[in-house]
Amino acid sequence: MRVQIRHLLTPDIDPTTFAPEDPERFMFMVQMLARPSDGPGEESFQFIVCTPGWLQDQVDRDGPMPGAHHVIVGTFDWPALKTFFQRLVSQCAGADWNEAATKLSRYSLYEFAHRTA
Repeated sequence: MRVQIRHLLTPDIDPTTFAPEDPERFMFMVQMLARPSDGPGEESFQFIVCTPGWLQDQVDRDGPMPGAHHVIVGTFDWPALKTFFQRLVSQCAGADWNEAATKLSRYSLYEFAHRTA
């Protein structure tokens, strides 16, 4: 079973107009709504998109931090991010939706993570 992206949502920014104040230090959340390619419905997978500079600022302020659910970028490039997410889901095929979603949840915060643990 393959994963299909239904929507990529960015509640923190408008990707068509976003221009970071500091191009080397920014972050925003991306919510991917995905489903089995051969079925209805959708489930939520969340990612934090950020730059190395933003990460360094967080570590300098708060100390060590976990790296789960982060997509690290050098610059803001929405088309490149869309391509990245498409490649990511293409690597998460499984025998059924649970297996595919479990694979994708390794990279994201999955709304049903308790089911895959």
